[in-house]
Amino acid sequence: MKCVIIAAGKGERISGRGPSKPLIRLLGVPLIERTIRTAAGAGLDDFCVVTGHNGHTLTRFLDGLGRRMGVRIKTLKNERWEEGNGISVLRAEEAVDGRFVLLMSDHVFDGEILKRLRDQPLNDGEVRLAVDYGLDSNDSVDVEDVTKVLVNDGRIDNIGKHLANYNAYDTGIFLCSPSLFSAVRESLERGDTSLSGAVRILAEAGLARPFNTEGRFWIDVDDPVSLAKGRSILLSNLSSKSADGWVSRRLNRPLSSRVFTPLLLKFFPGITANQVSALSFLVALVSAACFFLGHVVGGAVLLHLASVLDGCDGEVARLKHLQSKIGDYLDAVLDRYADGIMFAGFTYYVLQQMGDRVLLGLRWHPLLIFAVGVAAILGHIMVSYTSAKSVVNLGYRYSGRWIAAGRGRDVRLFIFFAGGLAAHFNPVFAFLCLAVTAVHTNLVVAWRVGRSWRLENSQGRSAAGELRAVIFDFDGTLADTMPFLTDLAVRLMTAHYHLAPEEARTRYLETTGLDFASQLEEIFPNHTKNAEVVAAFETEKNERILEQPLFPDTIPTLAYLAKQDVKTFVCSSTRQELIDRYARKAGLANYVDDLRGFRNGRNKAEQLRSILAETGIRPDQAIFVGDSPRDGDLAESIGLGFVRVVRGEGRDSDGGIVSLDALREIIPPAGSTEYATWSRHPHVRAGVASERGGRRTQSNAL
Repeated sequence: MKCVIIAAGKGERISGRGPSKPLIRLLGVPLIERTIRTAAGAGLDDFCVVTGHNGHTLTRFLDGLGRRMGVRIKTLKNERWEEGNGISVLRAEEAVDGRFVLLMSDHVFDGEILKRLRDQPLNDGEVRLAVDYGLDSNDSVDVEDVTKVLVNDGRIDNIGKHLANYNAYDTGIFLCSPSLFSAVRESLERGDTSLSGAVRILAEAGLARPFNTEGRFWIDVDDPVSLAKGRSILLSNLSSKSADGWVSRRLNRPLSSRVFTPLLLKFFPGITANQVSALSFLVALVSAACFFLGHVVGGAVLLHLASVLDGCDGEVARLKHLQSKIGDYLDAVLDRYADGIMFAGFTYYVLQQMGDRVLLGLRWHPLLIFAVGVAAILGHIMVSYTSAKSVVNLGYRYSGRWIAAGRGRDVRLFIFFAGGLAAHFNPVFAFLCLAVTAVHTNLVVAWRVGRSWRLENSQGRSAAGELRAVIFDFDGTLADTMPFLTDLAVRLMTAHYHLAPEEARTRYLETTGLDFASQLEEIFPNHTKNAEVVAAFETEKNERILEQPLFPDTIPTLAYLAKQDVKTFVCSSTRQELIDRYARKAGLANYVDDLRGFRNGRNKAEQLRSILAETGIRPDQAIFVGDSPRDGDLAESIGLGFVRVVRGEGRDSDGGIVSLDALREIIPPAGSTEYATWSRHPHVRAGVASERGGRRTQSNAL
């Protein structure tokens, strides 16, 4: 799909910040580059940029950007750029064939808006405009300058900067059919050269429809004030990542996102994520040198600085849209070297200060100190190594409170920081850091090895060959609850978020597989109404879900699996107590080995991992049966095979099954000579634990 970007204006209110408005930098990235990279992240790779003021400079920049990004960027010069943005839109007509996305080069926005908008249905002659209904919640809008929109019954009635009656803001993000160009020409004949004039003409014909972006950030960068607001919004979105440990979330991330990353981008606008990784590594080397030279406090402070900077590389990558697999790989390699060198320096310091000396009434043998230091270094590195090898060789990630992959490095580095400061008063504190790290890391590694051994050598093959368990989703798979839940969600979302019913239904179904609170947070991030809507949803769900029946094929299928000696489990984003009540009422509890629901923040992923861990069943010995594409993604991330139930289709759809009865084909009866081929059945999507590269995270989490 073509992406047209209007970049013709001069931007007089902000022109002093760069050679032209599209080339003004926001956190080190020119506005036009930020727009193109955001669109590329949404899957677009064919761009047409309409230039105007200082167009030759902008064209030269875009030629280089296209080569760096590997995307097609065509530029068209609008010689009449001062007359109105409608003329700039019309200039792009020659480059467009079919539906296209239209963006403004000076609008900064959440890429999720574009990902969702580009896949929206668009009838002949229509235009969809992304609008923001958050008139009270969006304080980044200049109300005097923003284009206002009046929406009624899922249609745009009017648009303009001086509307007295309006209920939404124009975000400048469009999904268009070529009819927009005809509307621009008609608007020019009426004497209106603005893009809004063309949208008004389409609105008169009932061809302008809104797309709700409420809760997603966007900002029109028109002056120094909005430029500063855009900077603050982007930095505030650098929240903790799922792989961050406790120290990263509470201490390191606030320092990196609020202090060090902004400073790096302010003084070195062109800095890359890989350069920040190298900087963190250099700071770690200086830290190690301080330890070797006996400057323990300086070494400890620099060690913690290196730990904080290790989060800045990922933040720079996200802010500049520079995420890459090789960057993530380089960061991990440098981290391992940095940790080893710093810990070696720390061990040398302890040897120098305590070796063969009497402290606390004890003589500290150098060999003991050396052995503890080596154990701490090896254990620290082996924790990361076993995390990676479990994915590569065994197809799963370690889970559990104490041995989970992706946790711990930040805590260990902080222990060394605190111990280094305390060692200024007594070097025994430094030795304790080494000892605690040595014991903890090597226990984690031993525990992991034991768990992997048990999983790989577990006994009790079922009559169905290697298949030992089937884990079922609940809503829409075993219980016919989805019509009720969908209608309830649509009703609440329509009432509270200004969504048309069909759009609310689409958004709800796109995010099924999550608990409703997570669904709303994904659809409307940080919206003030989310908690209220979740409460209303859960209240009615609690009152009426027991009225919804099991599917007729549920109990017969579970009984069949029991005869094949295949364990069955239920995992769900529905609350645990509600699942238990429903299971008792419907008799479901008599046919499954265990039921897991949403409890204490334990989502489906944690439920699945806990089932495997507690039963000793390997991921390749189980399949997950669900009704949502997200269930399939979840199964893949854990290494489970996946079967999707697509009910009501009347035929197989995308490799799915239309009834649980079809599981009898996948899991033949005991004694069948075909039992060993279940994992190659066409309905089973093999689950492979994959590394979803391209996003940097703070490596303190390893």
